[in-house]
Amino acid sequence: MSEGTSMASENGTDLSQDDSGTVEETPEESILSQQTSINLVPFVGQRFVSQDAAYEFYCSFAKQCGFSIRRHRTRGKDGVGRGVTRRDFTCHRGGFPQMKPSEDRKTQRNRKSSRCGCQAYMRIVKRLDFDVAEWHVTGFSNVHNHELLKSNEVHLLPAHCTITPDDKTRICMFAKAGMSVRQMLRLMELEKGVKLGCLPFTEIDVRNLLQSFRNVDRDYDAIDLIATCKKMKDENANFQYDFKMDGNNRLEHIAWSYASSVQLYEAFGDAVVFDTTHQLDSYDMLFGIWVGLDNNGMACFFGCVLLRDENMQSFSWALKTFLDIMKGKAPQTILTDQNVWLKEAIAIEMPQTKHAVCIWHILAKLSDSFPTLLGCCYDDWRAEFYRLYSLELEEDFEEEWRKMVNKYGLHEYKHIASLYALRTFWALPFLRRYFFAGLLSPCQSEAINAFIRRIVSAQSQLDCFVEQVAEIVEFDDRTGTKQKMQRKMQQISLKTGTSSVSCRLRTVFRFQTDFYPVVGVVIFHLLQSP
Repeated sequence: MSEGTSMASENGTDLSQDDSGTVEETPEESILSQQTSINLVPFVGQRFVSQDAAYEFYCSFAKQCGFSIRRHRTRGKDGVGRGVTRRDFTCHRGGFPQMKPSEDRKTQRNRKSSRCGCQAYMRIVKRLDFDVAEWHVTGFSNVHNHELLKSNEVHLLPAHCTITPDDKTRICMFAKAGMSVRQMLRLMELEKGVKLGCLPFTEIDVRNLLQSFRNVDRDYDAIDLIATCKKMKDENANFQYDFKMDGNNRLEHIAWSYASSVQLYEAFGDAVVFDTTHQLDSYDMLFGIWVGLDNNGMACFFGCVLLRDENMQSFSWALKTFLDIMKGKAPQTILTDQNVWLKEAIAIEMPQTKHAVCIWHILAKLSDSFPTLLGCCYDDWRAEFYRLYSLELEEDFEEEWRKMVNKYGLHEYKHIASLYALRTFWALPFLRRYFFAGLLSPCQSEAINAFIRRIVSAQSQLDCFVEQVAEIVEFDDRTGTKQKMQRKMQQISLKTGTSSVSCRLRTVFRFQTDFYPVVGVVIFHLLQSP
């Protein structure tokens, strides 16, 4: 390489002798992509009105070739006052990763890096022509020591993942409408007529953009959320809400319930699901929701809570506030996920309420570690575990549990010991005597989870969240009313007393067989008798 086109090394030693920028350099042979337009190839002597113009030009060239660039070196000239007079742009894989000692003088771990000492670069120097500042290309090389990316791959490089102002505006609009990021990307692909995954930005870029929007407006959104609750309270005195601010006057917790939800809880609040497995990631807040079932098996929304922290104090506040909203009425039974802090809070705030843990949360956690532990025996063990869960009598469960532990050699496994210690919270033999209104039934669990997912998917801007949830709850209320009317229209009026008794027995039979199979068998035989 000639003296004028020498590359500035990564360790700070400049191999070029061209500090003044007045020596005209000769271009070097370039390895150009076949798809590169000749009009986009930089050349020595090319002029630009600014550094940014030069950067954009070289960036376009790099994208067509299959790489990206970065600003490598800036150099001033002749002391203070003249500002930047020289700039180097290099391939993103130029230079080598350096090991920098940490504060305790220990060498950092060797992290993976894409840098491999690539020598491709473009150098520009500032010159005055007739007292007008221009930037001249004084060095250029397109020799790479690595494979260049294909045209369908290069747009995934961070430097080329750009979101235009128009696209940012549309993404913001989609977010306010409650669309998920994947839905946004698919819609914009259809609008732009590009293939799946060929947008100039990725899902991560969109999430980062939304996060930047929310970081700016997070505190304002919390204030707007409280204002929204106050407005809804003014419009309907039966709307209930409460909140707590921290020492820095930031929203710490907030809970609310709608007028229709309070009425539903009075009628169907004996058995409640309190789901706390979801998070509003954009606001770093835990989202909890109280749900139940009406006498038609339809999901009932009782209330929501947003918590800043996941600890016993936060859950205690949530439970106290819920009881205050519901006029002090505690449920007979409450079904939650496997959370130690929540378990302790329920024992303190709802001592008379039977607490149970959903079996599906337990199985989900077991599937993370037990396949590795049991290997090919995992499927057989899972079937055996679910059989034990569904047994009738507590004595049978105790005996069969010991057999299962011996059969699969699980004596030393702490998770099994922990599950056994908590068996009264999740195993059906210990829960059958309590009223759960069908919440332990697999089909009802799926219906509850689907309802919760609909509400969680509504999250966009925090200040709009209360109103969006209200729309979903109101829609489900209308749907439930319509289904009740349809069921009434489909019922046949029977005149004989025997038929009426038979219909009532069938209703009881459908309701009781989930939890009282013995009673269900007796009723079944009664129905078969003449």
